[in-house]
Amino acid sequence: MSPPAMGWGAALAVALGAVGWGLLVASLPHGTWGLGGGQANAVASVTLTRGLWNDCVIDAAGVTSCVPLISLITLPGYLQGSRLLAAAAAALGGAGVALGGGAGPRRRVRAAGGGLLLLAGLGALAAASWFAAAVTREFFDPQHGGARYEPGPGVLLAAGGGALAIVGGAGLLASARGPPQRSSPPRPSPAGLGDKYGRNAYV
Repeated sequence: MSPPAMGWGAALAVALGAVGWGLLVASLPHGTWGLGGGQANAVASVTLTRGLWNDCVIDAAGVTSCVPLISLITLPGYLQGSRLLAAAAAALGGAGVALGGGAGPRRRVRAAGGGLLLLAGLGALAAASWFAAAVTREFFDPQHGGARYEPGPGVLLAAGGGALAIVGGAGLLASARGPPQRSSPPRPSPAGLGDKYGRNAYV
C-alpha cells in the first residue's frame, strides 16, 4: 500500500519549518548578535559587534577588524551556550524538514519530523533568549568593565526562525494524528462475476 499523500496542512507546516530553519542557519554566521554603542569622539567613531564566532570593530571609514572567538576557557558562558544551542537547533531543524517534507511520508515519519522541528525551535529560542538576556544584563551592570552590547539582528533572526520552526513542527504533529486510513478489500470485477454465474448456469 502506498503511503498517504501529504495534505495542504502538512505541506504548509513543512514550508513554515523550512523557512524557520533557513532563518536559523542564516543567524549562525551573522556577525551582529550583539551591537555595541561604540565610542564616538572628535577623532574617531567605531562600532562594536559581537557574533557567535567573532568580535569585530568597524571604524568611521568602514574598515572592519575582527577577532575570532576560539577560546573555550576565557569566553563567557552565555556565548558558549548560545553557540552550542544554535548549532544543535540548526542540525535538528534540517533533519526535521527532511523527514517531514519527504514525498508522501508515513505518519510516524512525519511526526518524527515535527518533533525534531519543535526541538529545533525551542533550542533556537533558548539560544536567542540566553544571549539577549546576558548582554542586556551586562549593559546595565555598572560593575561590568568590558564592551557593552545590545541584542542585534542575529538574535532576531534566531528567534524568528525558532518561532516558525515551532509552528511548523506543531503543524506536522497535528497532521500526523489523523485517523488511520483503512484499506478496503478488493471488490470482484464484473468479469469475474460473469464467469462464476456462467459456470453455475447449467448445474
